[in-house]
Amino acid sequence: MAQKLYKILIVDDDKAFLIMITALLTSIHNHLSIEVARSGKECLQKVKSFSPNLVLLDIGMDGMNGLVTLRFIKSMDKTALVFFLSGHSVEYIKEVVGMVHVDGYYTKMQFLDVLKNKQSLDDILNEGKVNT
Repeated sequence: MAQKLYKILIVDDDKAFLIMITALLTSIHNHLSIEVARSGKECLQKVKSFSPNLVLLDIGMDGMNGLVTLRFIKSMDKTALVFFLSGHSVEYIKEVVGMVHVDGYYTKMQFLDVLKNKQSLDDILNEGKVNT
């Protein structure tokens, strides 16, 4: 049975985090096509050209933050899953999530832990929102 190719767009203004998360994702899953963006504006350009299945979106970026970027992504591609990844606390993320429709959310540390403990990206996508 052929394994599904996931197209993932990772959006974060922290270059070191982009490098780390890309390396970790590719180490646990062989069928990934990954693009990165360092701003909301660059993200929207890549959503158009790359058509990702999943967008991992930082909330606190300079310029166009994750909240604004999310609204544009959902207006451009209603089928793309968007998960917030944030260095902020879970409480802050939950407050933000109450203002917008996002498909899932994790703190960056939670997501790294989940990636290290999951066998399949399918598990992560099916798990969705963290209940902590």
